[in-house]
Amino acid sequence: MKKKNKTPMMKGSLSKIALFFLVATSAHAWDISPYEKKIKTTYNVTSVTEKISKDELEKNLRDFVSSTRPSRFVGTPGHQKAIDFIEKKLKELKSPGASFERVEFTPDVAKAGEFYAEDFKKEVVAKIPKTDPNYDHWKGFTLSMMKTLDSVKGVKGINLVWEKKGTTKPDEVIVIGANYDTLLNDPKTMVVDTKGAMPGADNNGTGVAALLSMAQILNKLDLPKTVRLVFFDFEELGFLGSKDYVASLKSKNEKLAGYINLVMLGHDSKRDDKEKKNNNMKVYLRNPNDKGADEDLKLVTMLTNTGKKLYSTIDFKPEANSMNSSSHISFWEAGYPAVCFSQNWESDFNPRFHTPNDFVETLNINTYTSAFRYITGALIAWNYDIVK
Repeated sequence: MKKKNKTPMMKGSLSKIALFFLVATSAHAWDISPYEKKIKTTYNVTSVTEKISKDELEKNLRDFVSSTRPSRFVGTPGHQKAIDFIEKKLKELKSPGASFERVEFTPDVAKAGEFYAEDFKKEVVAKIPKTDPNYDHWKGFTLSMMKTLDSVKGVKGINLVWEKKGTTKPDEVIVIGANYDTLLNDPKTMVVDTKGAMPGADNNGTGVAALLSMAQILNKLDLPKTVRLVFFDFEELGFLGSKDYVASLKSKNEKLAGYINLVMLGHDSKRDDKEKKNNNMKVYLRNPNDKGADEDLKLVTMLTNTGKKLYSTIDFKPEANSMNSSSHISFWEAGYPAVCFSQNWESDFNPRFHTPNDFVETLNINTYTSAFRYITGALIAWNYDIVK
């Protein structure tokens, strides 16, 4: 009797095996063992922090940027894609104590207009003569921002919040945030272009991808303190997402252990750096004479001392200059301790800021990986009170 050909069945079996292998080796296949969850030492901290590989961190960044092109300017299709992408990723993270919330708000565009008008008076009118070309340059920017704000009246904002409730100290709440919207300016006139392409890899895809990667780790830990990750909307138009979020905190009389802002963590160029260094990043806090500066200093000292002990290959130098270019200022205004981890704006500023050329390919992924591990490690150590 002729032997039956079993090749089709074998091919089917091999396909199933291959599929199983792909699933088993996917980005989320790693796990944290019961032993690793018993975080008592800095070794335990680095062990769980490095569960996210450099390749996976880069993939999370590339996936976010490519899925939201051409721009994440509020009200555009790319902006909606960003909301959908982040929401999908966060809803996949299910563990005891984990929750997701989508918060819709009405942006206070009038307040944002007041911010830009006041900033123009304070930083331009009071400091730059009208005969200086920079005067007209920044006047054009201010008028353009106000016009842009008028154009988005009626567009709702969406803040996306993922929380991991603390098991033993749930009332100690640590908030970490990053904005996901983008803005495009003409580099010569600073006039806003709402229609142009703005991939926003560094600004602020790096902050978003870092938070998403961080959430993958936190989801698998039993955290003593509550950690809340917030993806802010409308930040490029007067920080309206963080202002609405902070107003909600104040209305509930909610206290925070502190706020950590993540923005532009991927640019690092030794060639263009004034100090000719790599890995010299910054963490920004309030001026020493500002109200609340002491709390910022305590927070930044604890985070940087711990971060350096865990990952000494990168340096986040504290800069107490009240840098007012991101969501941390909303927390400062409300009286919360807050710091901003970012690029070195003074010595190694990313020239692709708010341009169509802010691609992943222009970033230093090694520095970005070190920054992610430094911040994540310091956060976990803080949560388990393993701080220096």
